[in-house]
Amino acid sequence: MDERLEKALEFSNYTLTLNNQKQNIKNRVAQLQLVHYNGGVFVANQETISFVKTMIDLDKTVDGVIIDSKDNPIRVKDYKDLLEKLVDAYVSASQEYAVEYDKLRKSRSIKSIMDW
Repeated sequence: MDERLEKALEFSNYTLTLNNQKQNIKNRVAQLQLVHYNGGVFVANQETISFVKTMIDLDKTVDGVIIDSKDNPIRVKDYKDLLEKLVDAYVSASQEYAVEYDKLRKSRSIKSIMDW
C-alpha cells in the first residue's frame, strides 16, 4: 500500500477512535450527573443548580414542586438538601470529566487511547 494512503488510513482510525472515546466520556459524565431525589431524577447541571439556589434565595426552602428530567412533578421537602446533592454530583462529574479528558488529550496513538 502507498505510504501516504497508509498514513491517511492510520490518521482516520485515530480520529474515529478519539471521537468514540470522547463520546464515551460524555456518556459516563451524564450518568454521574443524575441525582435521584424523592422519586424523581434530576440532572446536576448549572441550570438545575441555579434554579434550586434561586428557590432557596427566595425563601422557598420547604414544600415545593420541581419538574424533574422525566417531566414529572416532584415534591421537594428540603431545597437545601437537594442543592447539596446536585452540587456534589456536579463537582464529582466535572472532576472526572477533566481527568479523563486530559488523559485523552495527551494520547497520540490508538493504542494509548485504548489503554487508559
